[in-house]
Amino acid sequence: MIGLYDLWPAFVVVALLWPLAGLPLFQRVGFEATAARVRAIDGMRGYLALAVALHHAVIYHEFLTTGAWKYPPSAFYGLLGQVGVSFFFIISAYLFWGKLLSARASLDFPTLLLKRAFRIGPLYILAVGVAMALEIVDGRIDYSTFATYERAFFNLLFGVFGYVPLSNARVCVLACVTWTLPYEWLFYFSLPIAAIFSRHPVTRIGLPAVLLAFSILMSMSGGSGAYSYLGLFAGGMLCATLEANALLVRVHRHALSAIALALLVYVFATYRVAYAPGPMLLCIGAFVLIVSGADFFGLLTATRSVRLGEISYGIYLLQGLAFVSIFSIPPVRTFAMDNATQYWLVIVMAMVLLLLMALVAHLVVEKPGVSLGNRLAAILRLSNQRETREVPIASDARSWRMPTSLTRQSADR
Repeated sequence: MIGLYDLWPAFVVVALLWPLAGLPLFQRVGFEATAARVRAIDGMRGYLALAVALHHAVIYHEFLTTGAWKYPPSAFYGLLGQVGVSFFFIISAYLFWGKLLSARASLDFPTLLLKRAFRIGPLYILAVGVAMALEIVDGRIDYSTFATYERAFFNLLFGVFGYVPLSNARVCVLACVTWTLPYEWLFYFSLPIAAIFSRHPVTRIGLPAVLLAFSILMSMSGGSGAYSYLGLFAGGMLCATLEANALLVRVHRHALSAIALALLVYVFATYRVAYAPGPMLLCIGAFVLIVSGADFFGLLTATRSVRLGEISYGIYLLQGLAFVSIFSIPPVRTFAMDNATQYWLVIVMAMVLLLLMALVAHLVVEKPGVSLGNRLAAILRLSNQRETREVPIASDARSWRMPTSLTRQSADR
C-alpha cells in the first residue's frame, strides 16, 4: 500500500507526465527569445511549478477531510512548495537585475512594466475570473457590503494585490498560490531605484550583498517571512552580478550538477521550512551552480523540460482549478478518499488535466497576451523616440529667432 506522505509517488507522477511533454501539441509552446538565456533555468521552471502543485496536492487531502487548508505534516511535501517558490523568486531577481547590468543605456521602465503586465495579467485575470465565478455559483457571497466589491476590484489588478476570496467562508480555489505575485510586482517596482546601484562596479555587488546580509540578520532575530523573500531576491541579484563579472564556478557541468543536487538533498534531509537563512543560502548556492552550467546531467536542458518550463506559469496558477475540477466529481472524490493509493491515482489524473489546461492557456491566452504587450511596447517606444527627436528640433528652431527686444529695435529703425 502507498502512504499519503511517501516520497516516491511524487517522482512517479513527474515521470508519468514526462511523455506528455513530447506530444506534438507541445511543439507549439514557447515565446520568441529576445536575449540570451540559460536553457537550464527555462528547464527547471516546469519542475518548480510541478513541485508546488504536488505540495498542494497533499494539502488538498487534508482540506477534503477536515475543511482546513494548512501546512502538511510531511517535511518533504512541505519543502516541495517552499523550495519551488524560493527558486522562482531567485530566478526573477536574476533575470531582471541581469537586464539592468547588461543595459548599455538606461532601461525603459514603463515599457518593461507594460510587458510584465501583459505577461502576467491575461492568464491571471482569466484564473481569478473563473475563481470568482465559482464563488458566485456557491451563493455564499454577501453582496450588501462594500468590501465584497472592493475585493473583486483589487483581485483583477494583474496580481499586484494577489487574490482574496470574495466570501470569508471560502478557501481559495486557486490553491492560494497568488500570494507570491505581490512580491514579484514589488520587486519590479523597485527596479528604477535598483538601477542607480547597477551602474557602479562596487554598488552592483554591494547592494545584493547588503540586502542578503540584512535578510539573514532579520530572519535570525525572528523577523517575518518577508525578510527571507528579500534574501531570495538578493540572492538572485548576486548570481546575476557574479555572472556579469565572470565570477562563476568553472568546473565540468557534471561535477556542478552533482554538487547542486547534493545541496538540494541536504535541504530536504535537514530542514522543515525553506524560508530561513540556512536553506535560503543553500538554494542560492545551488542556483549559482546552475547558472555556472549545472544541468542535472542533462535533465534541465532536455527539450521536454524546456517545454514544461514554457507553460510553468499556467501550471503554477491553474493547479487549484484542476484540483477543483477533478474532486468536484462525486464518484471520483469518493474513490480518491477511500485510501492513499487511490488518492495518488486521482492526483495523476489531476496533474494530467493541469498540464493540458496549462498548455491550452499558454497557446490561447499567454502567447497572444505577450505578443500584444510587445506590440504596445514597440508603439510606446517609437512614441518616446519621436518625442525625444522633436524636442531638440523645436529648441533649435527657437534658437534661430531674434530676441524680442532686438526685433522691436529693428522695427523702430
